[in-house]
Amino acid sequence: MLRNLVRPPTVPTYTDRPFFGLDYREYDPYRPYAFDIVEPHPDDALIASPFDFTAEEGWERRPDFYTILVFGYDEGLNTDTIMVAAFDAAARRGYLIGIPRDTQVDVRRSVRRINSAYPVGIRLNNGGHEGGVAQLKREVQTIIGFRPDFYMSVEEDAFVRLIDAMDGVYVYVPFHMRYDDPTQNLRINIPEGRQRLDGENALHFARFRLANDPRRTISDMQRMENQQQLIASVIDEFMSPRSIARIPELIAAYHDHVSTDLSMFELLWFAEQFALGDIELITYNYPTTSVRTSHWYEIPNAEEALEIINRTINPFTRDLSMENLQLAR
Repeated sequence: MLRNLVRPPTVPTYTDRPFFGLDYREYDPYRPYAFDIVEPHPDDALIASPFDFTAEEGWERRPDFYTILVFGYDEGLNTDTIMVAAFDAAARRGYLIGIPRDTQVDVRRSVRRINSAYPVGIRLNNGGHEGGVAQLKREVQTIIGFRPDFYMSVEEDAFVRLIDAMDGVYVYVPFHMRYDDPTQNLRINIPEGRQRLDGENALHFARFRLANDPRRTISDMQRMENQQQLIASVIDEFMSPRSIARIPELIAAYHDHVSTDLSMFELLWFAEQFALGDIELITYNYPTTSVRTSHWYEIPNAEEALEIINRTINPFTRDLSMENLQLAR
């Protein structure tokens, strides 16, 4: 009976879907851990109209094609990980594009980084978690040309519990990662080479950017590549037979630390598709150019980005163009 409820997601139009999982509305948006306490501007809630794409205007959807905004944040609501994923069920192919957290967006607030969208959205009109997700989706749309169908937000603790539930994952560490920050009670010490990391070290691997030795400091793009490697490894491990016995613990970790507008049965459909195997996962970083003004920004390289988007995560049968972007000037 329950098996009949497992089904592919229904692609939304412009209306919001119900939320599943945690309710974050009680979170204090001014919590002291956030790096940037950015004052919201009311006009920012109006960017990127969701009514742009209709079948009547020639925007037909690709069949069996789904897009998901994936973002992770720490206890300070800093969205250091922002990705847009797409799954083409017919072609058995998945895509993942990482968006630099310092990407400049066309907003009115003083700090125009995309990683401010979620905490600002929480505060706009007392929007809570739902407002934060909606604002991040709107701002992502301005640089990719469309609004992702669904979303999944993940707390840092989820990485730790999920990976520990799978008894660790294999990654290749390009050099000995060492970083100590007493103010965050953070100590990263991961040797070089291919190895199986537990949940805590996998999180450290994903977060690593600064190093005790300045010569080992990496760029945000390199950190996104490490995060993409980790996600691919998690997917491989999830599809392994030994993970089946750990499904109850994986579900518990998901329920406690993940929020999404995909229902459990829709998530099970995705899990079933990946469990069948033969899925190619292709990853990219959103192309940008680094610029320092009063703040450090990553400026979108629009033409290069559109070329990648149109052959990967674009859910429509026609190409997106510069007219579909809303870039900062």
